[in-house]
Amino acid sequence: MMKAKFIALISALLLISVSGSQVFAGAWTAKQGGMYNKLALNYFESKKYYDDDGNRQRLAYDGKYSDTNLNCYLEYGLTDDLTLIGSFYYKWLEQENDYFKAESDGVGDFEVGLKWKLLDDPLVLAIQALTKISGPYDDDEVPGLGNNQTDFELRLLLGKSLYPLPLYMGLEAAYRWRSKAPADEWRLLAEIGGNAGKYFYGRVKLDCLFSANNAESGAGFTNITLTPEYDLITLDTTLGVNFNEHVSLEFSYVPTIYGENTAAGYTLSSALVYSF
Repeated sequence: MMKAKFIALISALLLISVSGSQVFAGAWTAKQGGMYNKLALNYFESKKYYDDDGNRQRLAYDGKYSDTNLNCYLEYGLTDDLTLIGSFYYKWLEQENDYFKAESDGVGDFEVGLKWKLLDDPLVLAIQALTKISGPYDDDEVPGLGNNQTDFELRLLLGKSLYPLPLYMGLEAAYRWRSKAPADEWRLLAEIGGNAGKYFYGRVKLDCLFSANNAESGAGFTNITLTPEYDLITLDTTLGVNFNEHVSLEFSYVPTIYGENTAAGYTLSSALVYSF
């Protein structure tokens, strides 16, 4: 049943005709000396969770979890084929129910990596190596700001322009090794987007995370989004407006559409993009 749902979602995504594009989307790299900067304010809210069978259940005692965060994401072209990547978070977390309330805030985990373009034609092919480094937070924070561990991810990226249509599409596959108790992860992504005239663009991403189910026995968690073994599928829909060739504004709605052993909810985002 899960496999059938996944295939149906991928098929639906590839049939969507949306406008939109990102300057250095997916497999594409930045030109040498070029830079893509994105400052995003994100709000995730959950009042339900996915159980072991993928069914949505209400959080106990009218519970609610929220994650408000500020994310700085950048790409810098070291050469035309090699791009440096960085992603940094500051988070404000809140978890409450009828009998309990906890809040935490601080610098979250951050990621650094390199994307190397291997092929330009007939499609764009790249590999990406990424390291997630634990932020400077306290392990005793509730809700937890992270797992306090270092992860390593290797990703294969494919991209294809659909010119003369103002569209592109991309596919990605990755494996993330996790250094401590939580399970490793398989990650898959399908994306389509393009431009609607000079000023407007958009994209849709189907983002899938599947646990490798190899977590250590007794692994714990301090946050319902950081369970030791979980699956999660989200659908990211983004619309943007170009003010000029360098500055854009984006708005995103990202609901969770399937999961196991993790929070069910949605994310709202607004982002300012500057590129050169």
